[in-house]
Amino acid sequence: MEHQHTAAPYTITACTRRIWVLIAVMATATVASFLATGVRVDPFSRPLLFVPFGVLGVTWWLYTSVRPDQRLATFAEGFTQILLILLFGTLLSYAAAAFALPLQDANLLAIDTAFGINRSSYIGFFACRPWLHNTVTLAYFTLMPQFVFVPLVLFAAKQAQRLQQFTFAAGASLFATVVISAFTPALSTIYLDLNLPVHAELPPGMGMHIPILEQLRSGVSYLIQLDAIEGLVTFPSFHTIGALLFIWALWTVHFVRWVALALNSALIAATPITGTHYFIDVAGGAVVALLAVSPRNGSAAARDRLHAPRHPIRKAPGSWSPPSS
Repeated sequence: MEHQHTAAPYTITACTRRIWVLIAVMATATVASFLATGVRVDPFSRPLLFVPFGVLGVTWWLYTSVRPDQRLATFAEGFTQILLILLFGTLLSYAAAAFALPLQDANLLAIDTAFGINRSSYIGFFACRPWLHNTVTLAYFTLMPQFVFVPLVLFAAKQAQRLQQFTFAAGASLFATVVISAFTPALSTIYLDLNLPVHAELPPGMGMHIPILEQLRSGVSYLIQLDAIEGLVTFPSFHTIGALLFIWALWTVHFVRWVALALNSALIAATPITGTHYFIDVAGGAVVALLAVSPRNGSAAARDRLHAPRHPIRKAPGSWSPPSS
């Protein structure tokens, strides 16, 4: 007997529409802010960046049009959306820095001090325990790899709805972070931690984002090289946001739940040290992350369930469709 393809056909959800609208808003904001600030980007400075977009685009087209498959199409689409969100969010952070509003380092430090936070004691605690310092430092640099790992785990766990909610939360929080950072620019705690005057010469390999910030704030036209992008946001901390979103996204996947919690707790612990963030940056990031995963984030999923077919669809063994909860 001839084998028939029985996988569920691709259908777009309300949450997916929200994500594409958000990406369109971020793309428009990027173009507008570049025109306003004179920031430009060299698209050929990292040609390999376009390879995953091509692969995912072909995969999405294949499993939506040629061989419809809801699971594979949703995964390819979700991964494409995450890459676009990270790309536009990063580019926007350069434009935000170029608006050159007054630096807020003194105010951020004053808030930490007002809460009685002893930064030297915190740093000293990890400095006296090299194994712990190295562990949390390694965790800190897992932010970008986890943006690949989390979708893969959700795909394997057949949690398409969770992947869409995670993608929207990541996009909304990154967009909010960049907008907030435009009004609260800061150099970070690097000079404070090294006990150096501001704008003093830094040791090699440290504070590589400082010259970029200074050039962007000078008003001189800046050309972004995609192969040398640096994180420019101080408040709120996007590392903290990402860590909390990873924990939230994977909490429903039992076999990685506690690993995600341990890894991202270490990432957050390293943020004031390795990321040279103020503690208020961490708190601000936590607030943004919590707002991003608020109950309203599930409203689109609820609408999807409301408009779902009332009569069950017969599926062949092994076929797949998005979960309804």
